[in-house]
Amino acid sequence: MSQSTRVLFCCTGVGIYNRGIESFFRDAFDGLNATPGLEASLVKGAGRQSTAEYPAPCIPRTSRVAGLLGRLVRRNGYVVEQLTSFPFVAGYIRRFQPHVVFYSDSNLGFQLYRWRSRIGVPFRLLFSNGGPCHPPFDRTDFVHQVAPYYQDEAVQAGEHAARHLMVPYGIGMCNPPVVDPAECRRLRERLSLPVERPLVLSVGWISRQHKRMHYLVEEISRLPQPRPFLQMLGAMDESSQEIVALAETLLGRNGFSARSVPYSEVADFYRAADIFVLSSLQEGFGRVYLEALMHGLPVIAHRHPVMEYVLGGFGNLGDLTRKGELSQLLGDELSKAPDQDQMLRRWASVRDRFSWPILAPQYAAMFATAAGFTAN
Repeated sequence: MSQSTRVLFCCTGVGIYNRGIESFFRDAFDGLNATPGLEASLVKGAGRQSTAEYPAPCIPRTSRVAGLLGRLVRRNGYVVEQLTSFPFVAGYIRRFQPHVVFYSDSNLGFQLYRWRSRIGVPFRLLFSNGGPCHPPFDRTDFVHQVAPYYQDEAVQAGEHAARHLMVPYGIGMCNPPVVDPAECRRLRERLSLPVERPLVLSVGWISRQHKRMHYLVEEISRLPQPRPFLQMLGAMDESSQEIVALAETLLGRNGFSARSVPYSEVADFYRAADIFVLSSLQEGFGRVYLEALMHGLPVIAHRHPVMEYVLGGFGNLGDLTRKGELSQLLGDELSKAPDQDQMLRRWASVRDRFSWPILAPQYAAMFATAAGFTAN
């Protein structure tokens, strides 16, 4: 590159909340901050200040105060979190003078766009579209598209193609998976999971909306006894109680678990599981698919262009709008024995397409383009 690109990674949810967006920004900063030609800093919602990492005080979306303020302004706690972080984010921009602010929180980005001249730093805004959001993108300079499907959608809607830069989400790799029944037993005992039953894992918001956890519960209930144990892992809110009640009715209290755990502990559940399922009908990207594949798990997902792209031929895809479809796919997969070679192929597919060493040059080029630099 002609010069180093100063990039401010900005995500108010890091340290507060665990969705795909927050785990991506945490992982991306860790995976990219030593990339040649890149000077990276991370502004997060909470956590300790350390080298190149800085908390922006805010009212967390998970707090009661954020919920009350959100209702007063007819928004939600997530918007309150972003808006209350804005003055501190602006202060960090003045301090670090970044060429690019890389962000995924739309309402914070709108404020940065609106007040950019007052902030007094000629930064470019690069919106990471992992939600996803849809055209028009009229309050940002560039859009980081993480799947070809959404890049094509934007261009077909009349967006200027040069503003839409396609680089997939990346991920930090774990060690290659190994079939080890004794270690799996120890993990399950430590995690209070059944030892003798097959274990189906789903990671995502435990709600009827988007992740469609109700469909997953209903489809597992269609399987003959003895059924696999269902472990739902993800953010829980008021809407989660409906899913828990449904699972208690259809699977019994000993047939499932619904939990929220720190992101650092999620890997143990992948290592303890037999199958990964996500019932959502669309995703912005779906980093959980990569997490499952690199732990060697068979993955069942809805057939959609984004899932096809991310899974790259290593997923079991079906029409998950249909009753009985998922239970059939689960039954077929449960009949198979663990295959060490297939597990390693799944892991290698993630390493070869989505690991940070593979993607780092593409991210560096994207940031340089957004900054207005050109490669040597």
